[in-house]
Amino acid sequence: MNRSEYHTNSNHPGEQEMLLIRHGQSTANASGVWQGQLDFPLSDEGRRQAATAGRALKGTSISGVYASPLSRAFETAEIVAREAGFSGKTIPMAGLSERHGGVLEGHTWAEQEACNPEFAERFLALPEEERWAFAAAETDEEILERFEGALSKIRSRHPVPDGAIVVVTHGGVMRAFLRDRFGPSVLPGHERASNASITRLLYDPTNPSAAPRLLELASTSHLSREEERQTETRIE
Repeated sequence: MNRSEYHTNSNHPGEQEMLLIRHGQSTANASGVWQGQLDFPLSDEGRRQAATAGRALKGTSISGVYASPLSRAFETAEIVAREAGFSGKTIPMAGLSERHGGVLEGHTWAEQEACNPEFAERFLALPEEERWAFAAAETDEEILERFEGALSKIRSRHPVPDGAIVVVTHGGVMRAFLRDRFGPSVLPGHERASNASITRLLYDPTNPSAAPRLLELASTSHLSREEERQTETRIE
């Protein structure tokens, strides 16, 4: 995507644009640890990715910046806001937090396979929607209730479109939301939005119950090749 496309919302007058940004690489992402709702900070690479994403939005009219309260997302949001030139406060929203990962949290997959091979084998054999309950994690249904509730609350704070709404969140909840809204093919297999990627949604404020339009999916065109390579992680 051409960077200049981020600089204006004038192509869609009267519509409400939302930018979903996955947090930059965390220290757990870098080491392969499943985070869930455990609080790991950004790595140095993650801070660079966040700054690059923010600079890609410089010149964009932004009406608000919201973030998961987990530090890897909240710091990403503050860096994005600073680099984009947004002077308002970043607002934490608990509903934007990552999926609670149950027994998966705090471990690499190699550790799971070594310590509990029967669990690992059974987990992988289950359909994705059944895995979460098996691992004592949040289900997609539970995620969607709080995540969509948070997005609805955010949108209600901006009834008159006056700039893009920036929402910084996590790969697991974004995957569940995007697949629910636009179908499994939007992120097939184990794919998820990359670190510091930007997904653009467009809402009709006159019809709050209508599904958004997907304008851009998990774009990383603003990242350098090395930054993009560092975003390649499947863990939550």
